[in-house]
This record gives sequence, C-alpha cells and structure tokens, in this order.
Amino acid sequence: MDNKITIEFSDGFQGLSVNSNGKTLKVGKDEWRPYEMLHTALASCMYSTFLDVINKKKLDYDKVALTVDSRKKDEIPSSIESIDIEFKVFGAEKDDEKTVKKFLKSQDLAAKYCSMHNTLKNIVNITSKVEFA
Repeated sequence: MDNKITIEFSDGFQGLSVNSNGKTLKVGKDEWRPYEMLHTALASCMYSTFLDVINKKKLDYDKVALTVDSRKKDEIPSSIESIDIEFKVFGAEKDDEKTVKKFLKSQDLAAKYCSMHNTLKNIVNITSKVEFA
C-alpha cells in the first residue's frame, strides 16, 4: 500500500496524523474533523483530475475554487446521505459556449476518473456543478 498514515491521539480527541512524507495534520475537536478531511480528500482528488483534463484541453482560467457540502442521515449510526461539489471557475471565457462546454465536460471526466469519487459514489449520492465567476 502506498497511502499509509499514522495517527496518534492524546488528551481525548486530539490527534496528529503523519503521512509517509512526514507531513502532519492536526485532528480533533478544534482542528480538522473527519468529515472535513473526507471533503478535502474528495475535493483535492476531483480538482487534480479536473486539472489534468483542462490542461490537456489547454483551457485558460485564473483559478478554481471547490466547495464541498454534505448532508448526514438522521439515523444512528449516522452516515453521509449526499455530497454536493461546486467548481467555481474564475477568469475563464464564460460567454463562449464552446469554452463553457469544455469545462463542463472536464468536470464530468473528473468525476469519472477521480478515485475518491469512485470510492464514494456507490454508497452516497454525489452531485457536482460548474459555476463561472
């Protein structure tokens, strides 16, 4: 396996996660929480895949911001019911229909090839959209 982390907890729910490169992430009540880490993993994977596609298509833009929101089921034990992902593209030619279609197709391909999306899609409803600013 090539995605190993080690996490140590002390003082209740205060943890420090260390990845194979020695990078750390604080986990806990006042730090990163599990759902935030899951959202970050999904958004990072989606963006990385999206970036590969838009670079191959040579699309111009200034930056992309992703927002990930989820809803939990009311039952116990709780689980995520749905996840919404919004790509907000800044600095693209939003009035050019061909450019917009290329960005939309790129988002579709990101969902198709992102390993985190593929891991989660069979257990939770995931929707995504692209907005232009």
